[in-house]
Amino acid sequence: MCWIFLATSLQYLTISLRSIPYSLHQYSAVPLLRILLTAPIISVVMATLSGVAWWTIWKGKASAKGWAIATSLVYILIFLRQFIIPIGPVWGRQAGALFLGIIGLVAFLWRDKRVDA
Repeated sequence: MCWIFLATSLQYLTISLRSIPYSLHQYSAVPLLRILLTAPIISVVMATLSGVAWWTIWKGKASAKGWAIATSLVYILIFLRQFIIPIGPVWGRQAGALFLGIIGLVAFLWRDKRVDA
């Protein structure tokens, strides 16, 4: 999952940078929830969380599990946003994000066995 988080971070960083100029003009009279879920804000959040999750896992930090769980939850939110905002849900859309979110939650919520030294 570590390298998936890195790839996701780079992908969403690119999406964010490309969509910021476009979204500044389009979202002036749109409700706040729709702005938060469709504008580059969700892309920036995902890029940041994925990047931090990757870095903490790679460095072996104690907070890695928390960051990975948060990133996995945002993967699931990315899938669910098609049902939250009226864009017409399509089950195949963002199914990969749902899959990665579930795999990440299972992987990082799994209790580790204690090892006696």
